[in-house]
Amino acid sequence: MRKIKNKKDGTKILMFLIPALVIYILFMVIPMIGAVFFSASEWSGIKGAPIDFVGFKNYISVFQSSAFILSLKNMGRMVFFSVLFHTPIALLLAVAINAKFRGYRFFKAVFFVPTIFPLTAVGLLWYFIFMPNGSLNHLLSTIGLDSLATSWLINPGTAINTIIFVNIWAGIGYYMVILLAGLTTIPNEVYEAAAIDGASSFKKFFHVTIPMLKPIISMCILMDIIGTIKVFDLIFVMTEGGPNGLTNLPTTLMYYEAFRYDNYGVGSAIGVIILLIALVLTLGSKWIMRKKEA
Repeated sequence: MRKIKNKKDGTKILMFLIPALVIYILFMVIPMIGAVFFSASEWSGIKGAPIDFVGFKNYISVFQSSAFILSLKNMGRMVFFSVLFHTPIALLLAVAINAKFRGYRFFKAVFFVPTIFPLTAVGLLWYFIFMPNGSLNHLLSTIGLDSLATSWLINPGTAINTIIFVNIWAGIGYYMVILLAGLTTIPNEVYEAAAIDGASSFKKFFHVTIPMLKPIISMCILMDIIGTIKVFDLIFVMTEGGPNGLTNLPTTLMYYEAFRYDNYGVGSAIGVIILLIALVLTLGSKWIMRKKEA
C-alpha cells in the first residue's frame, strides 16, 4: 500500500510540474538552443533568406569590435557600482524601517514606489529630468549654480554615470523589501541577549544582523548581478546607446545588430556571450561567498 501511495504522490507531483516544464522548455530552452545555432550562422533575420553556417566567425568579429569591448566595460562598471550601492543602502534602509519609528510605513512605501514602475517609465522620468532643458538644469540655474548645469545624457563624461545612478535609484526599494523580510525572521531574543552582554547598536548590526542575513544578502547580490547584466530598457529609453555609442551595453548592441542592422547571427552571438558572462559571474560570486563562509 505504501508503494502505491508513493506512486500516486509522484504522479500528482509530475502532473503539477508538467505545465511549468513545458513552458520552460518552450520559452527558455528552445530559444537558447536557437540562439546558439544562429550564433554560428550568417542570417539577415528575414524569413526565406539563406542561412549560412560560419562557425566561430561571429564570435571573432564581436570580440574584434571596439564598440563591443566598450559595452563590456560599461556593463562591468554598472555591475560594480550596483553591487557596491544597492545592497548596502537597501540594508541600512531596511534596518531603519524595521525599527518602526513614527511614520515608518510612509517611508517604506516611498522607498518601494520606484520598484512598482517598469524600467521604461523610470527611464522616461529621469530622461525629462536630465535632458538639457530638463528639471535638474532648471533647478541649478534657479539657485545660481549655472556652472554645474550640463547635458547630462549627451556629455561623454556624465552619460554612463547618470544611467548608473538611475539604475541604482530604481533598484534600492526592491532589495530593501527582501532584506526587510529577512530582518523579521531574526528572533528578538538574539538582540536581547546581545544587549545583556553590553553590545551597542553598532555591534548588534555588525555581529548579529549582518551574519544572520548572510544568505539573503548573498541572494540579493546574485540577483543584482544578473539583473544589471540584463539591463536594456534604461539605456534604450534614456540615450539609445549614445552619444556615439558611449553608453551601449551588450544588450543594446545585441538589439541593434539583430533588428536594425540585420546581422541576426552577430546579435545571437552577443546574446550567448551575455548568457555565459552571467553564468560565470553568478557561479564565481557563489564560490567566493561559500569560501568566505567556510
